[in-house]
Amino acid sequence: MAEKEPDEDKDEVEGEGESEPEAEAKADAPKAEAKAEAKASAPAKAAPAKAPTKKPKAGKATPRRAQPPSSASLGKSMVLFVVVVGTLAAGFALLGQERGGGGPRGPTWKPGQTVDVEITLVAGDKRELNCAATDEVAGRHCSFETPTKVWGKGDPGDDKKTLRPYTSTDNVQFVAAGLWSEPALSGNLPTTRFSVKCKYTVEGKLKSPTFHWESGWEGQPRGEMLAGVLTGCTLVP
Repeated sequence: MAEKEPDEDKDEVEGEGESEPEAEAKADAPKAEAKAEAKASAPAKAAPAKAPTKKPKAGKATPRRAQPPSSASLGKSMVLFVVVVGTLAAGFALLGQERGGGGPRGPTWKPGQTVDVEITLVAGDKRELNCAATDEVAGRHCSFETPTKVWGKGDPGDDKKTLRPYTSTDNVQFVAAGLWSEPALSGNLPTTRFSVKCKYTVEGKLKSPTFHWESGWEGQPRGEMLAGVLTGCTLVP
């Protein structure tokens, strides 16, 4: 058998002395170095861009509350209000007195008296002014016994015996007969409101008459009303 050369034997001895893991590590070393070089040469990944942050919107300015009025200013306002209202009330009161306002009032006359009266009228009052009552005063009576029943005890159209409601220029109401048979009212009458001056003789009191005006019958009867006759009438220019 031929003898091996010394060098070959030496290599085999060195090869046989290495373990398998060491051999694998030596085999993988070139691959690891190649990967490291590839990573080093690759460009670094850019960091992800951050989304821009939104600035918070400025809130609307809160309106300032008005300062409550002081007690002194409230007191002045109340005093001014009272003064204004008082002045207006006084003015209306004076105006009402000048015009005979304040509502109709009862007369202070007594049966048997003859007094001067000035009566406010319109031409249509001859047709519209009526009253309803069942009683008579000195033979004079209303045109109606009730608002729905014409007087049935005599002639309801005799002006000298027919009582009607009238209002004086100083706002006194009463019932009287004879006005429309006066010569001063027999002709053409003014087309606007006018007044007449007459002598009024009080003959008694009429119980619970109901009045009819241009607007119609009143809803409730009146209390006792003075009744009489009108004479000597003249138109007021």
